[in-house]
Amino acid sequence: MTQDERTPETEAAEWVIALREEPDDRALRARFTAWLEADPHHAEAWAEMDETVRIIESAPPERRTYDLPAPVKRLDRRWRWGWTAAAAAFVVLVLIAGPMISLRLKADHFSGVGKVENVALADGSVVELGPESAIAVDYRSDARLVRLLSGQAMFEVAPDPARPFRVAAGHITATALGTGFDVRMIGERTSVAVRHGRVRVQDEGATPTLTRELGAGEWVRFAPDRPMEEGAGAAEIVGAWRSGTIPIRNRPIAEAIDEARPWFRGRIVLADRALGERLVTGTYDFRDPAHSLALIVAPYGGQIRRITPWLLVVTGP
Repeated sequence: MTQDERTPETEAAEWVIALREEPDDRALRARFTAWLEADPHHAEAWAEMDETVRIIESAPPERRTYDLPAPVKRLDRRWRWGWTAAAAAFVVLVLIAGPMISLRLKADHFSGVGKVENVALADGSVVELGPESAIAVDYRSDARLVRLLSGQAMFEVAPDPARPFRVAAGHITATALGTGFDVRMIGERTSVAVRHGRVRVQDEGATPTLTRELGAGEWVRFAPDRPMEEGAGAAEIVGAWRSGTIPIRNRPIAEAIDEARPWFRGRIVLADRALGERLVTGTYDFRDPAHSLALIVAPYGGQIRRITPWLLVVTGP
């Protein structure tokens, strides 16, 4: 990775490695302090990295699927400061595994990378969790609430007029009116689409609260600093992501990369903003994310560089 591609987050990860190797090295500590004070973004990145390390180390054994590398003495300094496969793997660990461990500690149900999990709820409703997704369930005598903490989920709701069924995804709430529908948080976007029945969607972050009632095939999409989008299509394609085959219609390549991320066991970095803004249309099988992304970017001269088995970099022409 070139110096231009380095970020405060990757530098913070390398500092974690170096400080674990030489915890008593005063000169190293002084250089770290100078780096920390050189840029406010460095302090922010270090705080996030330190919290991620704390989460990884404090996670219960039954939920901890990642471990921090043990300190190793007398490493060559060229290795220590270079962007090597080991450093890249560690960055993947702290930037990807850490947040997922935090989510799992909050979740009642979660799924792994590239896996779709079926969850039967206590009322007879069924949830299909997309890859790298998590939900928390709060059932009470007068209400049923499912919080989508991450990712995407398809819901088949068991009728119960006395207990409305709601799905909360950030400030978006979807209330089932006897239905099958999906809710997705992919990248910065939150969407709701109906396969059958009806769903009432509320954006509680809007003033006044924005409400839409959707029927089969209809959808709404929300993103920060953008007007709400809405439309309709074939009801049969709602929840198509469950097979890993995802239709993309006139969307930026950056959003296609967001779709691929839950299917890849590692990190995907978009290194060319202009390429990310180009539009793409097609249906792609993200069970093989590297291949599908190569097909998406090739018409624009883009390439997929595999730095390690856990790191893909999308570059421009």
